[in-house]
Amino acid sequence: MSRWYTREEYLDLLARIRKKIADAQISTDIIVGFPGEGEKQFQNTLKLAQDANFAYAYVAKYSQRPNTAAAKAFTDDVPYAEKERRFHILDQLINHKGTPRTAVH
Repeated sequence: MSRWYTREEYLDLLARIRKKIADAQISTDIIVGFPGEGEKQFQNTLKLAQDANFAYAYVAKYSQRPNTAAAKAFTDDVPYAEKERRFHILDQLINHKGTPRTAVH
């Protein structure tokens, strides 16, 4: 059974992993511009990404795919230019820190 982690639980899990495996490289996938994502939610994502200090992230811009459950349930209400802006901010923050990393991508 899967469950949702709170922000604090998630960061604690990352800290415990890093304590046990000193050179652990933790990566993630992030979708920006999901329907309903406002600036507050994006800022929360940025803060989590900073605090988690991911080695790498696959950052993608949300795009509707015809006939999918998401396309039927949600209106794509985040403008493409805003998705681009958010993508570049997160990509720069996580993937271009200026130090070489060993994460495989």
